[in-house]
Amino acid sequence: MLRAPSESDIPAWFARATDVESASLAGDPVPDDIDAGERWFARSRQRFADGKAIQWSMDQTGVSDAIGTITLSFDATGARAAALGFVLARAHWGHGLGSEAAREVLRYAFETLELEQVTAEAATRNFASLRILAKLGFKHIESFIDESDGERCERFALDAGNGCSLRAV
Repeated sequence: MLRAPSESDIPAWFARATDVESASLAGDPVPDDIDAGERWFARSRQRFADGKAIQWSMDQTGVSDAIGTITLSFDATGARAAALGFVLARAHWGHGLGSEAAREVLRYAFETLELEQVTAEAATRNFASLRILAKLGFKHIESFIDESDGERCERFALDAGNGCSLRAV
């Protein structure tokens, strides 16, 4: 289930964000303290209010805390495009939940928001995210080095009209 983030998600976000491997694969800095969660939540709300992003918390039946987040970020140019980003807590890796959430967000992006393109980036060593993007029909655009951390990354795009990849597999 996807829903708007809430303050009650901060402890789960902090647990995920302080998992060094998870943070590294996501390209996120490891926060020093739980106060970073308050800033994450405030930034999420502000970006939504400013029309810069829509972020969802991912819930799973039988799990009390959010298991991850998924985000559509919009370019300031007004183009009918967005960037997709997602992260799951380690305990939920490898169960198809990232694919399922991304498929629903892409359906929303193309059918409701009527976007023309969604892009995504992943570290070259993040094999799970690369598999998800391939499964959903994203096409490789380029390889690049992230200037913030020197990480080798891959950039992908999915254009509207490639909806056949969004059907359940």
